[in-house]
This record gives sequence, structure tokens and C-alpha cells, in this order.
Amino acid sequence: MIDRSVAPAGVVVGVDGDPATLRAVGWAAREAERRHLPLDLVQVLPPSARPRDELREPTGRALSLLDQGRRIAAGLAPGAAIRLSVVDGTAGPALVAVAHRAHLLVLGSRALDGALDLTLGRTLVHAMAQASCPVVVVPPRWDPDERHAGPVLAGVDGSPASYGAVAFAADVADRWRTRVTAVSVAPRTGPGVDEDARLRVIAEARAGMLARHPGVHLHETIDRGTASAELLREARRGAALVVVGARGLGAVVGPLLGSTSQAVVRGAPCPVAVLPAAAAARWTSPETAWAEEGV
Repeated sequence: MIDRSVAPAGVVVGVDGDPATLRAVGWAAREAERRHLPLDLVQVLPPSARPRDELREPTGRALSLLDQGRRIAAGLAPGAAIRLSVVDGTAGPALVAVAHRAHLLVLGSRALDGALDLTLGRTLVHAMAQASCPVVVVPPRWDPDERHAGPVLAGVDGSPASYGAVAFAADVADRWRTRVTAVSVAPRTGPGVDEDARLRVIAEARAGMLARHPGVHLHETIDRGTASAELLREARRGAALVVVGARGLGAVVGPLLGSTSQAVVRGAPCPVAVLPAAAAARWTSPETAWAEEGV
């Protein structure tokens, strides 16, 4: 009997009836197996009189849908332990609550040609701003047979969130046996750019990364333009993952989510990991569990 009173501490995936979420299941299954973590497939049902955020055994149509996800996950990652659950509530807040002890929250995006479906957009925006762990958004074009062959990109702008992004990117690259490309972007126009300051930002990110992952190679790219455009350009060269902070030092489109993270999620051809403030702080602070307690 599975104890559903204990919040998931592995990889959590939000699952609904859209095929995009099944792509997310595939990505999450492989990552859970790689990290030796359990995989929780969770469907959010409409709010009811039941206690909020209480995980339950799925039945009926929910069980059929989640079981489809389980079969996909088991086929791609036969070694992963899989749990199926439902929870009542609004999708974004419910998934954030369920994943408050998780290592990763994985969501699928219906984004096509830069447009987010409105309903899913609310879920993504809430999760990317409020989750306590990195939120990985898997695009509908992602092929579950893809291997992690390309680099892990990390957007670096000197903000605390970007240092967390580099730390998380290095941890992922170490597990995947690939390299990190740190991308720093200066504006094309406007006040003069202090190149020495930008180089110091990269150097600080490099020092923190190498202290914990000495075997990971870091490639540095300093471009001019907009951060989202340059990150997307680098991603289209064959990146395995893009990692950004939910909010950096640039323009903000809302009180909790930056314009760069939102644009990258909309346009990236590969999965994107967004670190909300709480997750970025966890990955930036050296006294915290950098390697997720060695898992």
C-alpha cells in the first residue's frame, strides 16, 4: 500500500489529457531513473469539498489517463518506481503544493510557434514563479528518444537567480556527462557595457561551478542583443537543456516572472529548467544540499 500522506520527494509530473504532458512524462521518467528517484504522475481534478493538496488513489477516467502515462514511463525508464495520484484544486497551486519536497517538477507545454495555450499558461507561470524546486518545461516537439548529447545552457546576468541556474546546470551536466555553456548577453544599444564586469560575472559562476563539479567543462559565450533571443539561438544549435532563473536583472512582464524566462519557455526547441526564487536560493547557497543530498 502506498502511503499518500507523504509528499513526493522525487520527480513530480503534472499529467492531463493533452499529448504534450505525455512528452513531459517521458523526459521525467528518464531523469528520475538517472537520479535514482521515484516518479510521481499527478493529475489535478477540479476543486471539491475534499481537503486541498491531499493525494489520492486515482479511479475511473483519471486512472486510465495516468496509467497511460505509467506505461510510457515504464517503457522509457524500466528501473523507475512510479506512483499515480490525483489531487483536487487549481492546477498551478496544486502542483506547486504537491511538489514542495520534490527535486524536480516537470510540466508539458502546448506552446507552438511561440504561443502558449491560455489555461496551460497560467499553470506554467504559477509553477515557474512559486515552486520550491526547479521547474522543467518540456516542449511538444521534444522527442523522447532524444539523447542528452548537446550542452546544458545557463543564462548568466549577475543576478542571484542566474548563479543558481549555473549551479543547477552544472549538476545536470555532471549527471549527463556533457558540458555547460554559460550565456551572458549585453544590449546592442544604450549605455556602454562594462565588459570587465560581465567577465567577472562569468568568472564567479565558473569558480562556483568548478568547486562542486570539477569534471564539467564550462564554455563561455558573451553575446549582444536580447537575452531571450540569444539563448534561443544557442539552444537551436543543439542544446539538451536550457536553464534560467525565473527573474533576472532584465525587464519584467509581471510581479513574479521575468520576460526572458517566459520567452525562452515559449520558443525553445528543447526542455527548459526555470528556477523560481526559492529554488535558485537553494542552489546558490553553498551551505545547502548542492547535490540533492548525494542522490
